[in-house]
Amino acid sequence: MEELQKLANAFHSNKLSHAYLFEGDDAQSMKHVAMEFAQLILCNGNEQCELKLRNFNHPDFTYISSEESTIKKEQIEQLVRQMNQLPIEGTYKVYIIEDFEKLTVQGENSILKFLEEPPENTIAILISTKPEQILNTIHSRCQHMYFKPSDKSHFIDKLVDNGMNRAIAEMLSSYTTQIEVAKDLNEEYDLIELRKVIVHWCELLLTNKPMALIGVIDVLKNAKNRKLQLLTLSVINAFFEDMMHAKVGIENNFIFTDLKPLIKEYTTRLTLNQMILMYDQITEAHKKLIQNVNPMLVFEQIVIKGVS
Repeated sequence: MEELQKLANAFHSNKLSHAYLFEGDDAQSMKHVAMEFAQLILCNGNEQCELKLRNFNHPDFTYISSEESTIKKEQIEQLVRQMNQLPIEGTYKVYIIEDFEKLTVQGENSILKFLEEPPENTIAILISTKPEQILNTIHSRCQHMYFKPSDKSHFIDKLVDNGMNRAIAEMLSSYTTQIEVAKDLNEEYDLIELRKVIVHWCELLLTNKPMALIGVIDVLKNAKNRKLQLLTLSVINAFFEDMMHAKVGIENNFIFTDLKPLIKEYTTRLTLNQMILMYDQITEAHKKLIQNVNPMLVFEQIVIKGVS
């Protein structure tokens, strides 16, 4: 893999950065490369060391992830305490934070202080599929690794082969690139109904803002927990991305393939700059939701601050 080769070259030429930010939509590939890179830094071919790392049992290695919608400040504080200690088995300490955009503002600030004055020989690997939700000051203190986009059509086809409705598979491709996560969501929730509600609300955003404001109640009745609310924002984002693609004549990247005629019709209502403004508002809404702002306020702000 090209990204891993670049990182290996940096290691072998003794040009390691103290912090890397992995950006892309293929979470699985980024996690794989992060683990391989950590293994190279800490073990450099030692099989016993590699086994401990893969089992998350290496004293100089910390991996943080969360099934919840946020990574708590306490997890980061514990990480900082661990990383301020000297390495036990080798020269370096390495930590990986998966889904870095899940950090709360307090957690990001704790990491920022750490990145500004990192302990010697401590390497941070931050993984994010939504880098636009991360503080600019963290971006500026990391070396960026950009991963090639995943093949969404392959991901969607695989879900359909497993018996999932194509429209739902397309919708979930805006939220995750992990097959098991998508399958679990589909099994646990009525996503067909949620999709109908989201599409209707997007139409109201474009045609009737007062009704869109009232419609927030219906959206949250269907997106009744934080996971579904984040999924909903990703799908709304995809709707406006499809509009932008239609506006500039790129039609092979549509998420809502069954709604192409409708979306093309709506592109006449907004300029490209207005669509970008909506995209920015949805990105801001993602941040607010992760910061535990009241969901009703988050969705209402999309309506209020969005285009007229």
